[in-house]
Amino acid sequence: MLNRLKFEWSLADRFLKESKGQTALITTGIAIGVAVMVFLSALIDGLQADLIDNTVGNSPHITVTNTESARIGAFEGQGPRTLIIDSTQSMQKPMVEWQALEIILAQDNRTESVLPVVEGSGLVRRGQTSRGIVLRGFDLTKADQIYDITSRIVAGSKTPNEGAVLIGKDLADNLGVNPGDPIFLELPGKEPLALTIDSIFSLGTAAVDERWVIVGQQKAGALLGLGDQITSMEVQVKDVFTAEEMARTMSKQFPNTKWVSWQETNASLLVALQSQSSSSYTIQFFVLLAVILGVSSVLAISAVQKSKEIGILKAIGIRTSSIARVFLIQGALLGVLGVTLGFGLGLGMSIIFITFAGTAFTLLLKPLTMFIILSATMISATLSAYLPARQVSQLNPIEVIRNG
Repeated sequence: MLNRLKFEWSLADRFLKESKGQTALITTGIAIGVAVMVFLSALIDGLQADLIDNTVGNSPHITVTNTESARIGAFEGQGPRTLIIDSTQSMQKPMVEWQALEIILAQDNRTESVLPVVEGSGLVRRGQTSRGIVLRGFDLTKADQIYDITSRIVAGSKTPNEGAVLIGKDLADNLGVNPGDPIFLELPGKEPLALTIDSIFSLGTAAVDERWVIVGQQKAGALLGLGDQITSMEVQVKDVFTAEEMARTMSKQFPNTKWVSWQETNASLLVALQSQSSSSYTIQFFVLLAVILGVSSVLAISAVQKSKEIGILKAIGIRTSSIARVFLIQGALLGVLGVTLGFGLGLGMSIIFITFAGTAFTLLLKPLTMFIILSATMISATLSAYLPARQVSQLNPIEVIRNG
């Protein structure tokens, strides 16, 4: 058995060396195909990683709120005022017993960070200028694990304490204020309160930089009349694509809470990612098909060219199955050589692209994706030799020798 295998390998090697032009041609074809697949996968995966990081990298992956809602009311009249309830609008009730849930989430191995948040709407005023804002109260140390706020402070104290007041850069520009300046905060049902700005931050998102006013969690709870209650809990997970599944399972475990994943709020982004992936897979499929057809065609031609030699081998007693395996071995050798050269060429293309693109691109080589591409190409190159091998098995040695 071992001797037969050595014979088959030596014969396959000799056939490839005798047809150096064909061997070089098909190896180059496989290498180019692999290089294209490697580069395309690295580019698409890198673009998707950048897109996801820019979209949800510094934002919560899951937001947890109370399932119960309360009607929004307003007072009307100058003397004895009447509370008017707007039945068309509602807001989530605050979460009362949230500490136990925070501990459970913090201990979950899927979780990266957990941030209890107190949030409410209001106005800030500076002179005659006023702007609508969102007052957000949370622990800055915990918030940095999601938003990385302290490293994005552009003015004022770089290490704000628990009682500090931070506002977005665009909001500060609109109000014409700097760190150390006072602003007046107006909340529904509360008297205007003077606050001194400690720091100004920029998270790079207009909706945040124009509206956020950040204070400590306890201070926000006191200002909004919530005490120790919170309005939501923001969660980041280690694998962003597990957020939806985690939100679904946790909502069943805690039926009185509402869990919203980033996938729900970014449906259009998911569609774009799926379209990118589908396009990449389609291109790679046709590249792989071209590789299969190329290997099969070249080996089929080789089988015809060497039909006399094959006929002689069969006439002297070499088994048909053994000769057929020679062509399968040729396919495997071509696959290994082409895949090795192609992977190196793909890496070279990636380096050249990054060097001369002129734009900050990320090319991501995922080990699993690379393994699938390389192994699929090698297997396909080997199996593509099936038709030439089948063609060989049908040769009649007497007729081949007689007809030359």
